Amino acid sequence: MKRDKVKVEVFVPLGSCVCNFAPLMEKVGRVTSKFKDLVEVQMKSTKSSEAGKYEIQDMCVVVGGKIKLPSDFHEKELEDAISKSG
Repeated sequence: MKRDKVKVEVFVPLGSCVCNFAPLMEKVGRVTSKFKDLVEVQMKSTKSSEAGKYEIQDMCVVVGGKIKLPSDFHEKELEDAISKSG
């Protein structure tokens, strides 16, 4: 039976310079590459309706619609969140 992919939503200020969120995207990329067949990564604006739904003010990562990690998370935290959501 095929499992649904875990949705990893990365909220960033899309209108700003990419240099502001490139380190976050690189960190997310390093972790999610280990789970490439299990995750679906989506970039979203911190000003989007989804950001409002999650009460997001600043850059962060939401895993599986439940686990919210601040932008300064440790890679192990994201790995654990993906594993729990899978």
